[in-house]
Amino acid sequence: MKRAECVIGALLAVLCVAPLGAQQPSGTVRGHVTDDATHQPLSGISVAIGSRAALTQADGRYVVTGVPAGSDTLRTRMIGYAPAKRAVTVAAGDTVVVDVALSPQAVGLSEIVVTGYGEQRAGNITGSVTQVTAEQFNTGRVVSPQQLIENKVAGVQLVDNNEPGGNLTIRIRGATSVNASSEPLYVVDGMPVGTGAGGGIFVGRDTLNPSAGRDALNFLNPRDIASVTVLKDASAAAIYGANAANGVVLITTKSGRGGSQVEYSGSASSSSVTRLPSMLNAAQFRAAVLAHGDTSQINQLGNANTDWFGLVDRTAFGQDHNFAVSGTGGSNRYRLSLGYLNQDGIIQGTSTQRISLGFNYDQRVLNDRLSVRTNLKGSRSFDQFPPGGVLSNAAQMGPTQPVYDPNTVTGYYNWPKNQLQSADNPLQLLNLAKFQGTTYRSVGNVQADYSLPFVEGLKANVNLGYDVTQFTQATFNPSVLHSEIKSGNFGSEYRTDPNMVNTVLETYLNYARTLSFVPGTIDATAGYSYVQSHAEFPSLTLTGLSTDIFDINGFPTAAHVSPGSPNVQESRLISFFGRLTYNHSDRYLAAVSLRRDGSSRFGASNAWGTFPSVALAWRISQEPFLSRVRELSDLKLRVSWAKTGNQAFANYQQYTAYLAGNSLAQVQFGNVFVPTIRPSAVDKNIKWEETAATNVGLDFGFLEQRFSGAIDWYVKKTSDLIFTVPQPAGTNFSNFVTSNIGTMKNQGIEASLSARVLRGGGSRLTWTADFTAAHNTNRLTSISANGAQQIPVNGVSGGVGTTIGILEPGQPINSFFVCQQQYRNGKPVEGKYVSLADTIASTCDAASLRAYHDPAPKWILGHSSYLTYGNFDFSFTLRAWLGNWVYNNVASNLGTYQEVRRFSPYNLHTSVLTTGFLTPQYLSDYYVEDGSFLRMDNITLGYSFTYRGQQVRLFSTVQNVFTITGYGGVDPTAGLNGVDNNIYPRSRTVTGGLSVRF
Repeated sequence: MKRAECVIGALLAVLCVAPLGAQQPSGTVRGHVTDDATHQPLSGISVAIGSRAALTQADGRYVVTGVPAGSDTLRTRMIGYAPAKRAVTVAAGDTVVVDVALSPQAVGLSEIVVTGYGEQRAGNITGSVTQVTAEQFNTGRVVSPQQLIENKVAGVQLVDNNEPGGNLTIRIRGATSVNASSEPLYVVDGMPVGTGAGGGIFVGRDTLNPSAGRDALNFLNPRDIASVTVLKDASAAAIYGANAANGVVLITTKSGRGGSQVEYSGSASSSSVTRLPSMLNAAQFRAAVLAHGDTSQINQLGNANTDWFGLVDRTAFGQDHNFAVSGTGGSNRYRLSLGYLNQDGIIQGTSTQRISLGFNYDQRVLNDRLSVRTNLKGSRSFDQFPPGGVLSNAAQMGPTQPVYDPNTVTGYYNWPKNQLQSADNPLQLLNLAKFQGTTYRSVGNVQADYSLPFVEGLKANVNLGYDVTQFTQATFNPSVLHSEIKSGNFGSEYRTDPNMVNTVLETYLNYARTLSFVPGTIDATAGYSYVQSHAEFPSLTLTGLSTDIFDINGFPTAAHVSPGSPNVQESRLISFFGRLTYNHSDRYLAAVSLRRDGSSRFGASNAWGTFPSVALAWRISQEPFLSRVRELSDLKLRVSWAKTGNQAFANYQQYTAYLAGNSLAQVQFGNVFVPTIRPSAVDKNIKWEETAATNVGLDFGFLEQRFSGAIDWYVKKTSDLIFTVPQPAGTNFSNFVTSNIGTMKNQGIEASLSARVLRGGGSRLTWTADFTAAHNTNRLTSISANGAQQIPVNGVSGGVGTTIGILEPGQPINSFFVCQQQYRNGKPVEGKYVSLADTIASTCDAASLRAYHDPAPKWILGHSSYLTYGNFDFSFTLRAWLGNWVYNNVASNLGTYQEVRRFSPYNLHTSVLTTGFLTPQYLSDYYVEDGSFLRMDNITLGYSFTYRGQQVRLFSTVQNVFTITGYGGVDPTAGLNGVDNNIYPRSRTVTGGLSVRF
């Protein structure tokens, strides 16, 4: 009762005091707010005096009433303008006039951000979009465009395969597909490229396998890029419809600006290996063979002490040179660039060389109503890959065996008797076998933008583009090679010459104007897109070569000549799209879009898909009730929902393919044997994968954006997952069918913070720091594959048909499917597992197998710092993955003493010294290791000065400085499936270089 009396008394006191406050003497302040440069009135400006505030109207005028009598400060706030303060003295009952002219200010919120089919001010974007400009790019030796933004964008995971010029894979907010690509759509100067472009090929080890190919952006010189914009949430990307389920990466290249100038940047680098598989040395190997081998293996032991990995790796050198000439005229601007990259790999014989050419030209005519931009990019790349089996044979080859043998034809030692399963001399493979590819690629487009004279604010845009690739890949294995002799091929050569032509036609109308009947502005876009792809994959295989004299450069006669089956791929994507945005005083923002796509990759009943989006934003910081919070420069709430599609998988899956049967399955008619023709299994109702996503975000800024950032929560649900599903025996003449099998869910939270910690300037210290954090969880929510509830995936070395992953409802995709190992005194007990019933089992079978962790990191953290002091600059980046798990396949495959009992004994992984395993335990969770790590990706020191009037910068960079991890394998970022199986090792690179501008 006493507490209630206190509450009632407090309320009465408030009610009594409130009228007294309202009766205090007050006055009025009114005035006019204009742009200091254009003298035009500014609407939507927040004007605050003490606790009283108002917004300027369309004519720039404002009125603030109820201003307490006395002296105070008038404050204004608006995105794109410097805050202003004016001293004000108000007498009771008086009206004071205060006019203010605001100066434009290039702060982050007013920067122009490239979006799909247009541009927006950064502060007015309603979706989750991050733009990284050239000033913010990672520095040092950057070979691929994706490396420019590594650790710069929350929710973006970048994985590379460590090879020079190798494939870099990006995941934006997790994987959205099981079998179709999860790679984002790349758009370079308005030209779509990559898997999401509606067609295309990848070049590299396997031209039909995107995950094994070269980088999709390998043609593009990173030094030519002006900005990279990542459209992360579905509402921002939905304007690209069927290609946007995995996000969109927009790349804008540099053009001429200012007067004529010439630029040069160059660097030289040295790379060395950081970590290799941990194998037994010669003494340990000898002891293992003596203890577990028999007379045959013991008699083959040599007296050498060979470090096979030490023979195949090396210190690798590289160089990078870039020239650019740019300038502007009265109505045009241009930029011409030339780049040269030569990077050796840390595995002998591997390298990449690239010559790139870029040309951008802008021309304005017809009193600036017509703008025409031409963008041309071309490159020639020459790649040398490690011949197949080099790394696995370096792990398997016995360290007691010598490298050379003068009694052999090649001069290299190999195990005697050419046993099929004996290891090959890896140095012989490197020096005699060849595996290389040459790629010619050109990407370009012409865009015309015309402001129609008869309707103010109406523009028409036409974009014509092409993407042409010509690739030649060849492998050569001479007849004297040990692997060729033991396999019975006696020399082999393979050559493929795929080529691709992508063409794009896009046109749209854009209408922007200030509304007269309601406050605010609208921006409307409506357009049409047509993308066509044509690709051919000719190939030729030769075995039983008559001579090795031609090496990889010719075609000798051969015992067997096998042309590849004709393979011509065509696809088309036709689209209609529209978008409408509304802006009321930069306070209330809305955007809706709709795209209708028709794809040739689906049957007639499912060829078309519809992809809508809606997004709303409220800039709370512009509201009068927050005007007193002077430290707050921006606070914007965003909410969006959208649906996007994914059609990035193989063509013709809706049609039955008729394939020639095995030669053993011929039908005899008298003396004639007729080969069989079998139809493939087909699901004619195959359709789009669709992802529906919801995003809630909060953008914030303090102290005039000195501290700014964003927090986003999202959930993405993918339906109609496309997967190659096993079929029951007797269902048809094929073992698999491509079909829509289930659903998946990604959910997560992201945060980013940018801080100008020390603003220094001049000779004082400045420090800018960026932090990113992203948490994503992935779940396969359903499978409808003939009632199956588990689909095995991710084959590994060891056994026959062994898989280590599983697709199972309720579990993350690619979860490891293993048995829980029993331990005694901290040591694994061979052949003993904990069953699902929590009993001890002697076999690892269905009663014990379970989903156990997955390869995707639960948290991705990033930090970058940039400091300057006088002429010096210093920067570094840190990256951490937490909760990613890796299957150490080298340890599981070579970590048992059984391997030394082969006719020619294999070397063993050092884990066998701990486990003592005699026989393989491929499916033991012992080999699934926590891959969490902290890595310093790069550290750079630079010095800038002026020499004879020219700007010069010297720099030195160390990349992959250190990695702190408990993982025992080669690399905790071992691919997206988390299997570490003789992967190309990671290198540490030291680079020195300079850049000159004159």
